[in-house]
Amino acid sequence: MESWIDSRGFQRFLEIIPGLSVWIVIIFPFVFAYPFPLMVAYFILIFNLYWFLKAFNIARHLINGLYHMKYNMRTDWYERCEAVSKDLPAFQKKIEEEYKTKTKNIFLKIKYRDLGKEVEEIKNLEGRQELVKDCKDIIHLALIPMWNEDFQILDGTFNYLKESNYPNDKIMVVLTGEARDAENFKKVSKEIEKKYKNVFRNLLIYIHEDVVGEVRGKGANMVSAARKMMKVIEADGLNPENVLVTTLDSDHIVHNEYFSKLTYKYIIDPDRDRKTYQPVALLFNGIWDAPAPNRVAAIASSFWIIVESMRPYRLKTFAAHTQSLKTLLVTDFWSTQTIVEDGHQYFRTYFAFNGNIEMVPLLLPVYQDCVLDETLLKTFKSQYLQRRRWAWGASDFPFVVKNFLKHPEIPMREKAVQTFRQYVSHLSWASSSLLLASAWIPLLFNKPFMDSVIAHNVTAYSSKLAIIAWVGVFFSVWTYIALLPKKPEKYSRFRYIGMVTQWLFTPPVAILLSSIPSVDAQTRLMLGKYLEWFITPKVRKSKVMIDK
Repeated sequence: MESWIDSRGFQRFLEIIPGLSVWIVIIFPFVFAYPFPLMVAYFILIFNLYWFLKAFNIARHLINGLYHMKYNMRTDWYERCEAVSKDLPAFQKKIEEEYKTKTKNIFLKIKYRDLGKEVEEIKNLEGRQELVKDCKDIIHLALIPMWNEDFQILDGTFNYLKESNYPNDKIMVVLTGEARDAENFKKVSKEIEKKYKNVFRNLLIYIHEDVVGEVRGKGANMVSAARKMMKVIEADGLNPENVLVTTLDSDHIVHNEYFSKLTYKYIIDPDRDRKTYQPVALLFNGIWDAPAPNRVAAIASSFWIIVESMRPYRLKTFAAHTQSLKTLLVTDFWSTQTIVEDGHQYFRTYFAFNGNIEMVPLLLPVYQDCVLDETLLKTFKSQYLQRRRWAWGASDFPFVVKNFLKHPEIPMREKAVQTFRQYVSHLSWASSSLLLASAWIPLLFNKPFMDSVIAHNVTAYSSKLAIIAWVGVFFSVWTYIALLPKKPEKYSRFRYIGMVTQWLFTPPVAILLSSIPSVDAQTRLMLGKYLEWFITPKVRKSKVMIDK
């Protein structure tokens, strides 16, 4: 007999909540502005104050994140892997001396905080070499699903995998396509096989046939490939605990230190099988070629991942991420029932381990394509559809609530915090920009209130807060310039002007290419009009150049 928790009625009730909440928040100022203008005015002021403080908090995390990323990008992590695997006491002594030398004052201690954390991690392993895995035993498996991409896109991804600061004979690559794209997939995979066949430990090529009951999307393709690759792994006698699986899209470019930093964090962690490793998604591939609004949208997404990486307790899986094969076997790989399998994997892992998991931010980039299509109109449309698909993550809300009801062993406080964060993040995504831009409009039609002293004061304070909050934009511009890939030679130095003045597009981009797609997605969920998989077109006009 079906439990009420799994009933269709309860599912639909939970699906309605996110979208209904968004619409209540959006129309609140319009409904209450005339009968309760003072309440609406104070709501606007408090809301502006909240975002004023949030802007500075975001800027703080962004700058810290930039310093951590630069440190990680400059460090030879494979050298560290070999040292800690070989002789833990000697390595401990070495990094303690390194930290002592580099941190002669409080400001340098802040700068080298990551190194300080390393020292603490190694100190906790003191005298327990057996807890450290040998890096030579670790195999990396890059799983790359593709759909309708050309060789140029995949070639960049494979080339940077080859250039990793990690032995190629310890890297397996799985390329998996769709039967619906069989002609193109066979053509591209043949070219990939010809160029990279003998580069890696294994190059496995699979094709996924549609299965009744699966949702069309990346998840189903990856699960199909994972089940096939298990035969190769078992035949090689590999221990699932020694295989780290990284999911990559066809346009993803891994930083050359990614696999080594990932290995280091994994081998020194005794509780490694309950960890998920998350890089920073920098949507900077092709950013010099993209229109200004799309550049702003790409930068905003990238910066949000940096900020969240500085707050690991809030971090969720997004795009590229890594889990051990042992962990993936517990979760039965990824979901085949959603088009947002990346974010959904966090909650699947969370419930598979009864809440006893942890996200580990690697603070190293995996570069992804900035949205770019053949024409300006198509580019804007693709950006909108991409954001709408990302916003479909609101569909995880029913999954989260229902599974919390099924897991009494998870503390109530933990359940409340996780549910609240999942709910509020999508509510804020959809409504914040719209409220900041339009909440004052209904009050303008209440002339008696607008002529009052309180209305004047609230308006003045809100305007000043908005102006001061632009200081946060300054720090964002500074961080963006520090991370910007090298300018293609075809552009003159005047291109830099547009790369800075693009920030004037921030308000309309936040509304048209972020809030509205999120409202769209959550409204569709509320109405039961389920979103189908959308692949963002991959168009490149310049060679990919990343910061090594």
